[in-house]
Amino acid sequence: MSLSEPKDLGRKRGFFRRAADLLLGKEEAPKLIQPHAVYSDGKGKVYIADTGLQVIHIFDFLQKDYRQVFRLPWGRLSSPVGVAVDREDRLYVSDSEINQVFVFDPEGKFLRLIGRPGDYVRAAGIALNPSRGLLYVVDSGGHQVLVYDLEGQKKFEFGGRGGGAGQFNFPTHITVDRDGQVYVADSLNFRVQIFDAAGRFIHKFGQVGNILGTFSKPKGVAVDQQGHIYVVDGLYDTVQVFNRQGELLMNFGNSGIQEGNFWLPAGIHADMQDRIYVADTYNRRVQVFEYLGDQVPVGRVPGPEENK
Repeated sequence: MSLSEPKDLGRKRGFFRRAADLLLGKEEAPKLIQPHAVYSDGKGKVYIADTGLQVIHIFDFLQKDYRQVFRLPWGRLSSPVGVAVDREDRLYVSDSEINQVFVFDPEGKFLRLIGRPGDYVRAAGIALNPSRGLLYVVDSGGHQVLVYDLEGQKKFEFGGRGGGAGQFNFPTHITVDRDGQVYVADSLNFRVQIFDAAGRFIHKFGQVGNILGTFSKPKGVAVDQQGHIYVVDGLYDTVQVFNRQGELLMNFGNSGIQEGNFWLPAGIHADMQDRIYVADTYNRRVQVFEYLGDQVPVGRVPGPEENK
């Protein structure tokens, strides 16, 4: 499916709402303008950080409900670029212009800041490790990852500018897999780096190039339940899929505006059901894909019974 406006929930407008539209004029429905990051809780809610509209869109498929989060005690969000949700349904949002990370309760009420003024040169992607109660915040301008507990106390940091193992050059996006390993899109080093939960370097893969298996503008990174690593290439409008060793398995998507095409995509998220959400930024939508598993081994034609 694609998500671009509330009607994509399948919600029908009630009689009184339709009557009011006739009398007062139809109210324009909110639409995605520049989706940058996306998160699904795997239980029916999809959260989309929209830098163009300066809001977090929340699509609730169970309740057929849509709402926005953007209010701060002193104003509103300016450039939300990262989004995550913890086990208590608290919402975490990083803003690259205000240069802070904000926490909201399940109703969208502001709770607190994560980090102190000056912690970030330019805040970017965020990810949670729920089992350890840790929030990882990419500081793109500071070329590092800062790690906090969920009350906002800084625990440690890792990185530093450079091209060596464990160093970064303008990192952007981040994710944590089911085992707690941390994956960082080291964008201007044209690679993905993998760390343990404590920030110790494990592995890296990728290099600059214009063929599959290399990167031109790596952005969003996600890991499904089987350990496949999905990396968005924002310049070549595709998602490449790798194994844990960094070997290319496949890719999907290319440039365009049709279903399955992308136009300067950014963030990506894999939920517990192995649904893959891609922020298709300049097509003003989030596209949803599903990993179906290795149903037919490579090189084997399914038999007649399997085709029924």
